[in-house]
Amino acid sequence: MFVWWSVRVGLVCSLACYPLALQAQDKSLQQRIADDFIALAGGVHPGYRIAHAKGLVVTGTFAPSRGATSLSRAPHLVTASTPVIARYSNGSGVPDVADNSPDAVPRGLALRFQLPNGAYTDIVANSHNGFVVGTGEDFAAFLDAALATKPDSKHPSPIEAFLGTHPAAMKFVTDPARVPVSFATEVYYGNDAFIFVNARNVKQPGRYRLVPVGGPKYLDSAAAPKVSANYLFEELTRRLAKEPVKVRVLVQLPNPGDPTSDASVVWPDDRKLVELGVVTLTTVAPDNAEVSRKLQFNPIFLSDGIQLSDDPLPPLRSAVYALSVANRRSPSPAAPATAQQPNTAQQQNVDPTWLSFDTAAKTVRFQLIAGLTGLNGALNFNGFRDGQLTLVVPVGWHTEIDFRNHDGVLPHSAEVIAPQTPPPALPGDPAIPRAFTLKLAQGLPSEATDDMRFAAQPPGDYLIACGVPGHGAAGMWIRLRVSGTARTPELLPTPAVGSR
Repeated sequence: MFVWWSVRVGLVCSLACYPLALQAQDKSLQQRIADDFIALAGGVHPGYRIAHAKGLVVTGTFAPSRGATSLSRAPHLVTASTPVIARYSNGSGVPDVADNSPDAVPRGLALRFQLPNGAYTDIVANSHNGFVVGTGEDFAAFLDAALATKPDSKHPSPIEAFLGTHPAAMKFVTDPARVPVSFATEVYYGNDAFIFVNARNVKQPGRYRLVPVGGPKYLDSAAAPKVSANYLFEELTRRLAKEPVKVRVLVQLPNPGDPTSDASVVWPDDRKLVELGVVTLTTVAPDNAEVSRKLQFNPIFLSDGIQLSDDPLPPLRSAVYALSVANRRSPSPAAPATAQQPNTAQQQNVDPTWLSFDTAAKTVRFQLIAGLTGLNGALNFNGFRDGQLTLVVPVGWHTEIDFRNHDGVLPHSAEVIAPQTPPPALPGDPAIPRAFTLKLAQGLPSEATDDMRFAAQPPGDYLIACGVPGHGAAGMWIRLRVSGTARTPELLPTPAVGSR
């Protein structure tokens, strides 16, 4: 999930020696946030998320409520039953954080609705009503201030100064850290606003809220310190062995004037709640650690009937999540996958077999391989990230790009887009007709293939980026130059240009 939630000054001070060079201002916003997560968690924990590291995956089904389609035409609201994958988690990036520790809050609940034809849509929520800040820039500044606070910092320390000018952040870190009886007795808030669209094309903003059918229940101040470090996970496993866990999926609707662009602003409790349906969770997923490692929940994995609002955070969260995958694959704590990948020294050489062409027929074929190496947590094409490889094609040539997903964990896709660095978090219309692969937003699974066939025109500079939300923004893109002067195609290593 998105944040290392509990910024307690004591823990922050203990981590302040982590290399501050990682906070270089020339990095992209999502890279800066991801690197701060790693620092606040005490370094890389291979195989784990950079936040909400400690979690449990469970499975079940979703049944829609009768009035759900008045709000949205989403596929899971018009089907009697939809399979669901869920993950409960603690908030920290430390995998062994105690379940009753203040550093474990807010807790998280992510839901994936498995739609027909292999599609899916996600909800990502946490147990605090209201996010810490409203923009990605403020969030990065919040984490930077936490890292800059040291045991001998003069008052006001950097974190104190930040909280003093951001009242929502102050409330976020000072709200009581209640300990639930169970993961299944906690309320989880979506915080970010989305647009829900029904069959009549009526649009309505709203925020998700996930509420236990039996209502929330919390331990009292005497009982909370006495539970074991893993009691939430042990309790949920015992509970599911006896009975299902049921969660109401609600959407809170704003009144006129309630902001949709600022997730730190809490809408009042008197706002209308619409029930979309009930999730019934029944089973702890087998091979839980491996399933959790491969799952990438994402708030902008949307379906028809659900759209992004003007809230700026979901696309940024998507890019940070993609970088979190790199952390899960990092080989050792000494080599953070997101923080220490050099831009100046490319790790992969150009293989001449990737490119073939016929000058007489004016045709070119390029093998585009997603996740060829471990660079950037496999978020690369042919072992290159952030535009460090350029495919040059003479204008007008017939171009065939043979795509293969070599990544054994994540789905990927590819699309030719207009130059924008970093690429947008969401796929859009291709800059050249037919220059995109199948399942652009969802991506193709490991070792799946597809091809793009198009005429290389008009001349100009383009990007070839992964269309899965967040992947391109996290560095999974190379360059395409349609040249009016080149006589033959070529592949060129390209210096990084300030995208990170």
